[in-house]
Amino acid sequence: MNINNRTRTILADLSLVIIAMIWGISFVFVKVSIGVIPPMEFIGIRFVIASLVLGIIFYKDFLKTSKKEIIAGCFIGVFLFLSFFAQTIGLQYTTPGKSGFITGLYIVIVPFFASLYYKKFVGWLPITGAIIAFSGLGLLSVSSDELYLLGKGDLLTLICAFGYALHILAVENYVGRFNPFVLSAVQIGFTGVLSLLYSLFFEPVTLSIPMNVWGAIAFTALLSTCLGFLGQNVAQKFTSSTHAALLLGLEAPFSLLFSVILWGEVLTFRGFLGCLLIFVAILMIEIGPALWSREKEKEREREVLSEPGSGV
Repeated sequence: MNINNRTRTILADLSLVIIAMIWGISFVFVKVSIGVIPPMEFIGIRFVIASLVLGIIFYKDFLKTSKKEIIAGCFIGVFLFLSFFAQTIGLQYTTPGKSGFITGLYIVIVPFFASLYYKKFVGWLPITGAIIAFSGLGLLSVSSDELYLLGKGDLLTLICAFGYALHILAVENYVGRFNPFVLSAVQIGFTGVLSLLYSLFFEPVTLSIPMNVWGAIAFTALLSTCLGFLGQNVAQKFTSSTHAALLLGLEAPFSLLFSVILWGEVLTFRGFLGCLLIFVAILMIEIGPALWSREKEKEREREVLSEPGSGV
């Protein structure tokens, strides 16, 4: 890898960390809103606004778009909608902690799906990092007693985890071939339309939306959705799906951090240990390959020096 590509990868990883931070703080705004208006209505309005904003900003890209790009964006949007829908409905029948924990399974699912799809083993380091991060998420989200009580909501949330894993892999599959701006706007718009259709038929109609909820919609539409998913699509051009899944998993500790700051939530030792494990896993993935390659380099140098006639 040359310096230019390495720099792009570092910037892509940094972007994913910032996106995870934005998604983490968005939980505070979502909490405020879904107690006032139905959840799928909130998601639908948020995603449609985000799609329209991206469409206006990148309208020149849409003038050159192809039918294949639109289909690809809708295909990615199916998995994105499935994730939000299953998590939102599942949350009605389970605890927020268990929902966050089970959703985080995508961190572990992605490496295995990637190995199956590309018919190439992703390596033990990413898988080990994913398992450590998931263990940290478990400490962060649920008590040991809750793990043994699985119900309908947990199974629905499990569908969310698989949906988001497939979303990350679908983005990786298409973003190298198609315009990431078009893909982002289409998948977001498709998710928004499906969410509003569901809300129209299965949720109570909201006659008026308070200003504080409109503020939450604006924040999550522009930052969490526009910037978040656009950033993810662009970043995944320069980093692997396994890497992206692990870095986006930082959403959970960021969510806890902002809950502590803004909601006064208490950070327990268990929660601190969970955050620590997630950061250790990310350091393994970020620094591990470089340390491993250096060790291999030193090993090769030792082999050369120990060969007969090497001058030693």
